[in-house]
Amino acid sequence: MDRSNADGVTGLRMTPHRRAVLRALACLPGPAAVHTIHHALRASGERVGLSTLYRQIATLVDAGVIGTRLDRQGRHLFHLRTDDTHDHHLTCVRCGHATPVDASAVLRWAADAAAAHGFSDITTWADLTGLCPRCPAGRATGTRSARTVPEPPEEAER
Repeated sequence: MDRSNADGVTGLRMTPHRRAVLRALACLPGPAAVHTIHHALRASGERVGLSTLYRQIATLVDAGVIGTRLDRQGRHLFHLRTDDTHDHHLTCVRCGHATPVDASAVLRWAADAAAAHGFSDITTWADLTGLCPRCPAGRATGTRSARTVPEPPEEAER
């Protein structure tokens, strides 16, 4: 399902700022931090302040249009949701490219493990990372980058 234009999908009114956020996320290689999204918006000529961006992202997350996960430093990363099921991705540790994956086997295992121990209302989270085909292992430096998307220039952090 293409979420770059969510009108009618969630009943959420698509304002110009919301559309701009969705376009920016669609152009990024994978999940991105707020400052990276802000940098992408500014680079495309959009004039959206950080406070407005945070509000728009929160609204889109609440509506299920944008998904979120934590990176290795505990920062929230945001991405377009592709469907209404569980939201799992395989993310390249070098370039940040992310691909949705079917996690049904993991979800079945989690449900079975929870039931075997009498647990209910469980939450699952899986962080699948590696090197994508565009980042061959031959170019590996022996260390993994903790960043999953390129950071914007320093001025965007202020």
